[in-house]
Amino acid sequence: MYIDCHAHIFFSPIPKEAIDKDIKGEIPTPTIDFINRMISNAKKKGVSHIVGVISNPDEFPRYKEQLKLENIINIIGISRNKSLEDQAYMISLLRKEIERKIPHGIGEIGLEYPYDFDKLKEHEEKEIKKRQQELFRKQIQIAKEIAIPIVVHAGYGTDKDIVKMLKQEKADDVGGQIHGYMSNKELVSELLDLGFYFSFGYFHPREEELRTIIEITPIEKILIETDSPYHLIESPKRFILPEDVVPITKEIAKLKEVNPKTFANQVMKNSKELFNFN
Repeated sequence: MYIDCHAHIFFSPIPKEAIDKDIKGEIPTPTIDFINRMISNAKKKGVSHIVGVISNPDEFPRYKEQLKLENIINIIGISRNKSLEDQAYMISLLRKEIERKIPHGIGEIGLEYPYDFDKLKEHEEKEIKKRQQELFRKQIQIAKEIAIPIVVHAGYGTDKDIVKMLKQEKADDVGGQIHGYMSNKELVSELLDLGFYFSFGYFHPREEELRTIIEITPIEKILIETDSPYHLIESPKRFILPEDVVPITKEIAKLKEVNPKTFANQVMKNSKELFNFN
């Protein structure tokens, strides 16, 4: 049995600029028909569970729809991309959904400073950092209130700030998932010491620096994900879907020099320990 440890089952439409003539296969569309087929196809490939992440408050109304699906591990939170909006209002929406049913985790949350950060004025930089960090901190505190883990969007030049904040907020009390980590290997040990699991996807076995992160992470702390359906597989060029967690798991098992079945079972065990499901 395989598990996709991070996917967006209820997702926003794929931007037009992300679609070109070279893409093969069906373009993901956020309809119930496509979502049901996406889950069904994954099950046929041996994917028994999917961690479904809803991190856009505009999509919070779909949380109740996701709750109806079988073998979905429910994660809900507010993305760093929304940090400049009305945080008090968004947090109130989040709490209402949590009251509907406590999720398996809060996420994905975290930090990601803009790529053109160095072109911004100093006060603009400070405001973005401040607002993202405020939103991150508030959601760690909510997770601690209800004793569930967090799913953290890390890397992208924010590593040191994230580690610092996780320590300040004593996030090791609940632990969590470092989702799609694509950054500084020097901080991996600190995050592991805080009890966090590292979640690897399609790109990790393909880049030397990211392979190094896989190599230094114990299999007892590894999760596997697709982050579907927003990313593309290179050849043939198509959108990644939850079913693709199967070959990704096998690739990473090979890198870790572990039997694929043994590795898949370990990933499932890790997932159950973190997200507390049967």
